[in-house]
Amino acid sequence: MRRLISGLALLTITCTALGQQQQPASPGYEPAVPAPSVNAYGGGYGYGGYGGATTAAGSSMNGMANVISSKGDYNLSTSAAAVNMTQAEKQEIENRQLYTDTYFEMRETNKAARENERGPKLTAEQLARIAHEKAPKPLSPGEMDAVSGHLNWPPALQQDSYALERAQVERLFASYARLGALNYSDRTKARDLINGMNQELKDQVRDIPAPDYTESKNFLKSLMYTTCKCQLS
Repeated sequence: MRRLISGLALLTITCTALGQQQQPASPGYEPAVPAPSVNAYGGGYGYGGYGGATTAAGSSMNGMANVISSKGDYNLSTSAAAVNMTQAEKQEIENRQLYTDTYFEMRETNKAARENERGPKLTAEQLARIAHEKAPKPLSPGEMDAVSGHLNWPPALQQDSYALERAQVERLFASYARLGALNYSDRTKARDLINGMNQELKDQVRDIPAPDYTESKNFLKSLMYTTCKCQLS
């Protein structure tokens, strides 16, 4: 009898030790989706189509079980849908972040490519020299006689269509040479006359050769700067 009790005790200890062995780690959570419920009716089981129940009471209990099962399936499906929705929103946020990062990376790449095509940036000294070269300059001694105020007009501005403006500007420059400056009223007249000649020159841009047009344009710029210290409008 004692040997039987000892054997049972040893068997119990062995089974307990085996039951306490480490179980494998559970896989990551995935939304559980219930399998489609089996309709007990129309299955051809049991008596009178009561889902295998042989009595009215059994059929009633079977119906209650189906209701409870359906409610559980609904709750389980709702939970799975909520998890799936959360995962979808997370994926959408990640996609938007990836799109934003890609957009700014492409913009930086395009910016670097444009800068590479433009070449090295100009220094402050180079910019200052270019600005000085493009700034209007007064009439040179070859363009205006400082004693008489006589102007040496470019060929394109010696056309008859500019005759009236040329005569009025020359009278103003004769006064400028004599007095060394023009009063406010004469500066206003000179500005209007020179801007008018410039507009007429623009209208003839298709008819005048490019070198002659550039020479006349620069002459009018110097004419305006000499009299009014301003630029063409």
